[in-house]
Amino acid sequence: MKVLALTHRTPFPPDKGDKIRTHHLLTRLGRHAAVHLAAFAEPPSDVSHAGALRRHFASLALVPLSLRWQRLRALPAVLSLAPLTVPVFHRRAMQQVVDGLVASVRPDVIVAESTSMAPYALRHPSVPLVMDFVDADSAKWAAYAEEASLVMRAVYLREAYTLRRFERRVAERAKVSLVTADRERTLLREIAPGCDVRTLANGVDTDYFTPRAAAPERPSAVFFGAMDYHANVEAAVFLAREVLPRLRARHPSFHVVIAGSKPAPEVQALASLPGVTVTGYVADMRPHVQGAAVCVIPLRVARGVQNKVLEAMAMGVPVVASPAAAEGIDAQADRDLVIASVGDRGEAMAKAVLALVDDPARIAALSANARAVVTDRYGWEPRALELRAVCEEAAGLTPARAPR
Repeated sequence: MKVLALTHRTPFPPDKGDKIRTHHLLTRLGRHAAVHLAAFAEPPSDVSHAGALRRHFASLALVPLSLRWQRLRALPAVLSLAPLTVPVFHRRAMQQVVDGLVASVRPDVIVAESTSMAPYALRHPSVPLVMDFVDADSAKWAAYAEEASLVMRAVYLREAYTLRRFERRVAERAKVSLVTADRERTLLREIAPGCDVRTLANGVDTDYFTPRAAAPERPSAVFFGAMDYHANVEAAVFLAREVLPRLRARHPSFHVVIAGSKPAPEVQALASLPGVTVTGYVADMRPHVQGAAVCVIPLRVARGVQNKVLEAMAMGVPVVASPAAAEGIDAQADRDLVIASVGDRGEAMAKAVLALVDDPARIAALSANARAVVTDRYGWEPRALELRAVCEEAAGLTPARAPR
């Protein structure tokens, strides 16, 4: 089977949500099919990862993209009914690469990741499309609008409306649409009734994310992720400014580590607070997560399955998560992880964290249960085999399955 895969970021290194998913799915799919990958190098320096990726794919094309310049070029779209997030990832160079690969490779199927890459596939209606939406992004923008200022609320609502229309168009064109969680599947089916939408959940590399030897004695917490992403910035600020003071009232030495690349100015400012460390980029996140007593993930807005929750669980670090962060994860509250509200100015989240750090036996039990859940249910190889089966079906190489 010949697969043309399109991704809006270079799937290496697998160090953030979208790159983790595409890296593990596509490199494993490459063991069973001839996968030709066309991806944006964003930032442009990601072209340096070509060598690490080339051995996994039948061919590889990385197209440099500067988001700052592309955002400026996308501004005229405000006057249209197009979602702004789509023209940001439009480049003629990528269009030429995709058109050339379709002509030369004659793929059996196109796998496009995120709505940003959908326009390149829509140009080739004769090739079956498997559309990996990952999440229903229009719902994310609608959620942002709920608590935004008046001006930004109008911007977010416009994006939610226009992106929803585009998501419907893409789902109607695709043979099969994929999302990471059942909640997202329900949303996308509401957006595009009658379309074949299926859940292909995220996984975890359990050989890489291994359990720590022992829980640290110092009361501490970690939050990690890409720190220029709006939802992560909001969560980091909430943890440091609302939750941490309540924790230090009980444990004056309580320490919070906020780890992740490209910290926004609001995140950088948190480093001046007592008990807060902001790491910036780290080559290996594991020591920071394993070195904390608890992993706190207070996301107000989250779509799909959160890789950071699964990774912390795989390392045997007890997780205190918001309902949004825990959504879609097949785990039992208070046995495998703890779920706490992000309302009430941090009181519920702080109470949940303190209940853990004051109870070493409960930390040990949660750690063991969390690791067991991930190893039993969230390996990447089964997910890649699911993707392979979907591609074969979309390409007409196996009988079509009745949509559920």
